[in-house]
Amino acid sequence: MVINHTYRFCYFAIPRTGSKAVSKVLLELPGSEERLPMHLGVEGFLVDATADEKSYFRFASIRNPMDSVVSAYYKKKMDHNGRFSRGTFKKGKPIAPQALEEYRFIVEHDADFATYFAAFFTEEYRRPKHENTVAAMNDLIRFENLQSDFERICKALSMPRMEVPHYNKTAGRKRDFIHLYTPAIRRKAKKVFGPIMNDWGYEFPEDWQAVTD
Repeated sequence: MVINHTYRFCYFAIPRTGSKAVSKVLLELPGSEERLPMHLGVEGFLVDATADEKSYFRFASIRNPMDSVVSAYYKKKMDHNGRFSRGTFKKGKPIAPQALEEYRFIVEHDADFATYFAAFFTEEYRRPKHENTVAAMNDLIRFENLQSDFERICKALSMPRMEVPHYNKTAGRKRDFIHLYTPAIRRKAKKVFGPIMNDWGYEFPEDWQAVTD
């Protein structure tokens, strides 16, 4: 996360939401520092934060969970930065066993997204750490409106206007993700993503209305 003592804000980085690009820009501001780990949640922050820091303006980035899962699939399929074949991130932190299992499945079966989704997404998609963080924010940047939402927050905090760069792009995928949710997996997708999408203000495509539970 990034904390700034000049403009008095805390930015919480949630994976695959453009958070690395936003963090990079925010760290250029006077008074900014990075609190590690990068994806520190609000509960972890509150453990060591001062009383004054706890009063800072809080914001984070979020993304349509269906899109985020597609991005995660392509990172495994394309072995992003060699991390999955290596088994570690760049700085040596081990990749989670579940992620490695999914990577091997995709590689060994040459699995398309629908096959991968059907195999591994059998329960509600919940991310308690990130959901708790989102619930504690004063404002949110939506990945789908990254620059305009970022500018709105910059204005609210009297910060200079800044451009968010394209950073850490996922190779092998196109912007549109809905077409990867084939008719065969749409019913499951509605069950898996329904609760968190409702909580975060996302909707399923209109032409999915005929898909029943």
